[in-house]
Amino acid sequence: MIVCVCNNVNVDKVKASIDAGADSLEAIRECTGAAASCGKCQFKVNRVLQQHAPQLIEQDNFLVAQTVNGTR
Repeated sequence: MIVCVCNNVNVDKVKASIDAGADSLEAIRECTGAAASCGKCQFKVNRVLQQHAPQLIEQDNFLVAQTVNGTR
């Protein structure tokens, strides 16, 4: 499944970046290019992070906190 249409990043590439040590939206963006253009996929990228490695979510990251709380 494509997560970031602008940069053609699929969910497997996002998961691979997490497995390689990416532990935040910024780190995933740096590794994959996801959420580096229009930003509409930030929610999807954070959701993959939340589901694939919930122990890595930074609780003080505002966007992730919004995603986890369902307010976004």
